[in-house]
Amino acid sequence: MIYLECPFSDKDECKNLGGRWDNKNKKWYVPGGIDHQPFQKWILDTQEDDVVKHTKENEIITLSPSSLDYQPNCPRCFYLDKKFNIKTKNFPPPVFNKIDSIQKNYFYNKNTKDLHKEFPSGVFFQENELPSKIVSTILKDIKGRKFKLLGIPDLVIKFNNNEFGIIDFKTTKISSTKSNSYKYQLEAYAQIFENPGEINDEKTPLLSPINHLGILQFDPNKIINSAENNCNMIINMDYSPIIERNSSQFYNKITEIIDILSQKSIPEVSDNCSDCNFYKRQLAMHLNTNA
Repeated sequence: MIYLECPFSDKDECKNLGGRWDNKNKKWYVPGGIDHQPFQKWILDTQEDDVVKHTKENEIITLSPSSLDYQPNCPRCFYLDKKFNIKTKNFPPPVFNKIDSIQKNYFYNKNTKDLHKEFPSGVFFQENELPSKIVSTILKDIKGRKFKLLGIPDLVIKFNNNEFGIIDFKTTKISSTKSNSYKYQLEAYAQIFENPGEINDEKTPLLSPINHLGILQFDPNKIINSAENNCNMIINMDYSPIIERNSSQFYNKITEIIDILSQKSIPEVSDNCSDCNFYKRQLAMHLNTNA
């Protein structure tokens, strides 16, 4: 990363370019994977070493676990996101982040048996026991290309039999096979903990073996009572586990993703992508208007 001398008046411009705010150091910075050139006016001449380091690090592709089961289905949208920080904005509303936080706070001090009867007995890692973000060491895809994984897991479990588990929360319609839709995301978190790296001297702990991966589903059912400014709701809950980890399939997927990002030009519009189809309709409308 490169820290920036960005004044308050420029913060929106910096954010729109992909800059991030470091609350601890009270500075904006260029995160890994983002080209530093658009931020040049906020980079001091004395930061040459930081720029060189950042450029070398950018040769290593950084992937978020949460992106692996979504945008790769549309090569064009994934390429635009990773290469140019152009996002479709098809993300859950902020209220879902609050729901996740409430769920975490409730389960942190529970035994794993309270989560699901199929779990061995164990405890959940507390927030202060893990870095704010976890990162892998440098890994290689099937073609030998370097990449890293960086993300924030929901719940990490230490079972009493010295095994570990990773659970992700989803507010969704309950399905016994829900975990299949998030198998690459879950495997990515397992790969991070089994191949840990560090960010700014914060080391990701080595956790192995990780034998439990799954999705804990929350499905709002009905309101049972209400008062003036609040209500109580019943939310159905179920667990969908990954039956067997498949790291070979995961690295095949990573290789496909890096193939996309290694293209010299933007991939073609995808007929199966709603965002691409919206773009096509907008373009056609523009051309017809100006014909």
